[in-house]
Amino acid sequence: MGLLANLALLLGFAWLVRGLLSAHEVTWPRTFLAVFIGGVLGTAMAVLLVVSPAELVGIDAEDLPRAELPLIALPFQLVGTMVAIVAFELISSRPARTEVRLRNPVHALARRFRIVGRGVQVSRIASRHGLAPLLGLRRGGTDVRSPEELARRAREALEDAGGMFVKLGQLLATRPDLLPPVAVAELGRLHAGVRPLPREEVVTALTQELGTTPESLFTDLSWTPLGSASIAQVHAARLPDGTEVVLKLRRPGLEVVVERDLAIVSWLARIAERRTAWGRAYGASALAAEFATALRGELDLRTEARHASEVAAALAGEPRIVVPQIVGSLGTERLVVMERLRGRPLSDLTTPLTSEVAAELADALCTSQIDAMLAGDRFHADPHPGNVLHLDDGRIGLIDLGATGKLDAFERASMFQLLVALGLQEPTLLSEALVAVGAIAPDHDRDRLERELARFLATHLDSGLPSATALTELLRLLTELGVRLPAQASTMFRALATLAGTVEHLVPGYPIVDRIAERGGAELKARTSPESIGEFVQQEWAQVGPLLRRAPRHLDRIATQLQHGGLATRVRLFGDHEDVRVVERLVNRVVLTALALGAGLLSVLMLGTPAGPELAGSDLRLLEVLGWLGLFASTVLLLRVLLAVLRAEAEDP
Repeated sequence: MGLLANLALLLGFAWLVRGLLSAHEVTWPRTFLAVFIGGVLGTAMAVLLVVSPAELVGIDAEDLPRAELPLIALPFQLVGTMVAIVAFELISSRPARTEVRLRNPVHALARRFRIVGRGVQVSRIASRHGLAPLLGLRRGGTDVRSPEELARRAREALEDAGGMFVKLGQLLATRPDLLPPVAVAELGRLHAGVRPLPREEVVTALTQELGTTPESLFTDLSWTPLGSASIAQVHAARLPDGTEVVLKLRRPGLEVVVERDLAIVSWLARIAERRTAWGRAYGASALAAEFATALRGELDLRTEARHASEVAAALAGEPRIVVPQIVGSLGTERLVVMERLRGRPLSDLTTPLTSEVAAELADALCTSQIDAMLAGDRFHADPHPGNVLHLDDGRIGLIDLGATGKLDAFERASMFQLLVALGLQEPTLLSEALVAVGAIAPDHDRDRLERELARFLATHLDSGLPSATALTELLRLLTELGVRLPAQASTMFRALATLAGTVEHLVPGYPIVDRIAERGGAELKARTSPESIGEFVQQEWAQVGPLLRRAPRHLDRIATQLQHGGLATRVRLFGDHEDVRVVERLVNRVVLTALALGAGLLSVLMLGTPAGPELAGSDLRLLEVLGWLGLFASTVLLLRVLLAVLRAEAEDP
């Protein structure tokens, strides 16, 4: 019975603490751990109050005042337990979802120490390369003398940092809209320098993913990887039917490294945005979040396999473009098995193609990308020369589809408007398209934007000298003018800019802007044909017709109300229930905080007042008792508000 009674008391105590803090979402294991910590601390505080420290030396536990101790210890135990719960929430909460939520507070604390250690390491690397002032880590100027030196130092710092920072540099190398050409070229030289996984680790990982030994499913499996990168490494093999395949295996234990480095990148971005002009101008925190989203998307290889199948379906009508077929039955989150394409990357072409063949392949590559974008199909978002192969049979192969894009209906309409503007060489229409896609605010300096766009169109279209740098310069121009493209629109533009550089390996001086403008003109002609106009009218009438039929009745009703003075307008300040909830939460927290501070101040005044009646049979005055009770209530209210704030920060997207 004694054990059951103690368990009942423990449960009741834990339930009381959770109720006082409104912490019902806190797990029971964490609650019991907090009860243990709070109980020890509360009892220790009570003992120190009842017995002076000098009397504690050599005192026997049997001599402690058993009657007074539990009563005095209870409030300290309650407060200690609540403080422990709030501390656990503070340790395991994560702003902006940059870390994985951990239920175990010990693991959360260990992760915090790892992140802090990594942050110190990265900060020292940045300081060693003279980049700390540029990142806002240190006040003062920098000794960087030229853009070339800055780009070189940045590349060396990223290589020294290793891990996902090399991947960050490689992704930045695909952002000519953010970086000057010298920085893009320098970061393009980044190499991960990742050692290949030992054969034993590869065998263990493949066996775990396949559920059986690799030899039972593949023949001629090469243990020497075809390539090894920071995310995965690739091995060649054959299926039992003789089909050549490649196995892309994600490196084991990568999740911990990724989340640790992403936390550091997010921290550096917040500092740069707060302390540097370039961080505020470019939105460093938003760029870090975009990088985190892209990197996490590459971790699940099932996503890459699914996207590869979607791109292959979109290109089914183009026989000159090939995407590896996926062996879906063997794929997992950490492994993708796909057809092996035999060929050479365009960046490694040693024998030039005939001008006719090269132009045909370049046209097919550009047309297929633009058509996929306009049709709402998935397209390759990173078609750089290393990801585009010239196959042995003369076709073009697309590989490494970890980065893809897909436009929704609204984005496709905006892209069509952009293509038409390029085809008509109309800067006003081009700026209207940017407004429609939400890239610029209505109060933006439209006159300057139109002037710069007119200059761009004249330089790259009217002059007859289009080049592969045209789209890159357009992206950089938009960035300089403060134009911020939405995520998918930015992906589309970067894909086209990357493609422009890729087709240069096939046809030097390929007129990529002219081809895009031609596709816009062809699409406009197709959409303005009699058949298309008829379909458009039918679709619009299906939506507008019922409204037009009801319009006369509505107008008559409004006119009647105006005639009799009965037309009224009602405005609701908080029409959305979510707005009401936000305001209610804010007001509740403000009121609770004010009550807690008021109760605490009043309690301190009571404790400092020597007057007042004394309790019967005790040296305590009534005001002292009320003061201690008020301090306890004030502490509970403040801890409750603090826990609610921490929980809200952890839940914010």
